[in-house]
Amino acid sequence: MNDSARIKPVLAFGVITDVHYADKEDGTNYSRTATRYYRHALQHLKSMLETWERDPLCKPAFILQLGDLIDGVNKSMEASESALQRVLAEIKSFSGPCYHIWGNHEFYNFTREFLMKSSLFSGNELQCSVMPGNAYYAVEPHPQLRILSLDTYEISLLGYPEEAPQYQTALKMMSKNPNEDQNSPVGLGYDDLMFLKYNGGLDMGQLIWLEMNLQEAMAKRQNIVVIGHVPMHPESADRELCWNYQAVLSVLQQYASCVLCYLAGHDHTGGSTTDSTGILYLTMSGVIENKKSCDAATAYLYKDRLEIVGNGRVRNY
Repeated sequence: MNDSARIKPVLAFGVITDVHYADKEDGTNYSRTATRYYRHALQHLKSMLETWERDPLCKPAFILQLGDLIDGVNKSMEASESALQRVLAEIKSFSGPCYHIWGNHEFYNFTREFLMKSSLFSGNELQCSVMPGNAYYAVEPHPQLRILSLDTYEISLLGYPEEAPQYQTALKMMSKNPNEDQNSPVGLGYDDLMFLKYNGGLDMGQLIWLEMNLQEAMAKRQNIVVIGHVPMHPESADRELCWNYQAVLSVLQQYASCVLCYLAGHDHTGGSTTDSTGILYLTMSGVIENKKSCDAATAYLYKDRLEIVGNGRVRNY
């Protein structure tokens, strides 16, 4: 491979998560251990969009927005839709598409039914491939790249009516957490720390869909980037972890030759690890908890590698 092929990326894309915008004064997180800079978050997003537009190496072709675009506090302020529209208006200033996934705060503000019909469901876009009625989707922004967007709240106590089978399955899984406040990990053993109400899981149908896409991508010699709001590897996050992460890891690791990374949000401090098969699990730190700069990343896909250049608290990979 000549030097020019190594220097020029095949394409680039931006990654950002946990903006948590709300038009209110600064507050704190659920456990009151970190400050949330609600209004600063929107300004950081705007600044990062401008940075991506003028990237001197390779302007990002698209953005991956990994969830929690607005904060749950908007619900009590009766500002959910207005806050969402304000943030989406900023994102629309970017000249390429933005692919969204849902976090727990989307469900604090909206029902799943609402989200499926909203601009936050990127599966509605013509370039995306989606199983009807499901929130997970695939997109091929380049012949050499396939993005697989997981619904990490497919099994959840959030966003569903109580009679929904997904809610009932979640209720059984959450029986491992006996706390009255099921967002609390008090008394849980290490292996059960992920069983918190603000996490979620995937059902068997989605796991089958994931493996089918990985098989297709391997046959086409494509690179794969998998995204989801909730982290998948216990060494890439604290207790913010998919309920059935072991099942997901088992599938991903069978196709490690084409899976470049799994990108997530949810844990605002961020984290990362690379497993024994070489897959990078990157939990992006959240925009909402950085007052000084915007936590985000730009990924550059080369013919022989993926380079991730961090901004704010996100480091390079």
